[in-house]
Amino acid sequence: MPVDDPLPFAFRATAYYRTSRWLRRRVRAFRYDVLWRDGTVDRDIDLVKVMYRRAAADFQVTETGMMEHTPDVGTGAWIGNARGFPVDGPA
Repeated sequence: MPVDDPLPFAFRATAYYRTSRWLRRRVRAFRYDVLWRDGTVDRDIDLVKVMYRRAAADFQVTETGMMEHTPDVGTGAWIGNARGFPVDGPA
């Protein structure tokens, strides 16, 4: 993504369990979606690549908010970029 791209409006995480590669243990994993200001949604994004276009503190606030609002298994709420609290978004 070019740096000129608009900043994301919100992110959400989907949690699921998978088997680890080497020890074959059950581990919790995440997939991330991004909601852009124009209302489009990109699914299964690389969170670090999209988030690190701003300050690292913004990343920490958003990631913490997502983890607090994501169930053990399933899709969490949309979390405002750099705000850390839920916002309205598509289902």
